[in-house]
Amino acid sequence: MYQYNDQELGKIIVKSNIRAKQIIARKRGDHIQLTVPPGFSPAGLPSVLNEMRRRLMEISSPKEQLITEETLLETYPFTARISRTHLVEKAKMQLKGRELTLLIPAGFELEHPVSQFTVKEMIRHALRHEAKRILTEKTVRFSEKHNLQVNGIRINKSVTRWGSCSRLKSINYSFYTMLLPEKQIDYVVLHELAHTVEMNHGERFWRLLDHLCGEDAKTISRSLNKFESAAYQLLKP
Repeated sequence: MYQYNDQELGKIIVKSNIRAKQIIARKRGDHIQLTVPPGFSPAGLPSVLNEMRRRLMEISSPKEQLITEETLLETYPFTARISRTHLVEKAKMQLKGRELTLLIPAGFELEHPVSQFTVKEMIRHALRHEAKRILTEKTVRFSEKHNLQVNGIRINKSVTRWGSCSRLKSINYSFYTMLLPEKQIDYVVLHELAHTVEMNHGERFWRLLDHLCGEDAKTISRSLNKFESAAYQLLKP
């Protein structure tokens, strides 16, 4: 395995596989992975990249996911949908129970980038509002149940972590946590509550978290690491 840096394509990781019959390109996080047959010479990589450049540019720069009038965005607190109506002059939203309706005027160009930003920001705003309510309720309930002290709860827009806990026992949650299933949401809350006692991820932390979860916490953690949803792909920055 070796790394190659291309001015347009960025980081490229080349891996040899004895079962590979041809060169296979895939997007892997912040880089492109090329799987090549045995005996592939690094000296031939520049010419291969030039031949594949158009396709590689497409997979390295995926198109932005768009919200359409047919989109049903499933989140934990609500289902969001678009409704076009002549009753409003500008986009607005209504949250009733578990239904978030994004009302847009008749002439609203939904596919326009500014319009996409507007409706996505409305959904993010609703997620933040619901995250404050739901995560505060869950944190208080679990902390009282397990006799754990919390000195503050804040909601942020992090996409790199679901939650964090300071040494002052103040917990931060990402409002994107609201895109998780409830079991994973509860795990995030309990994970941060465990950090009010154990700040690191040592054995004592995991034993405590197993007790708080009532089951093997690492199993839930692994399911969280594999989490994917259409809503997250649409709403993440």
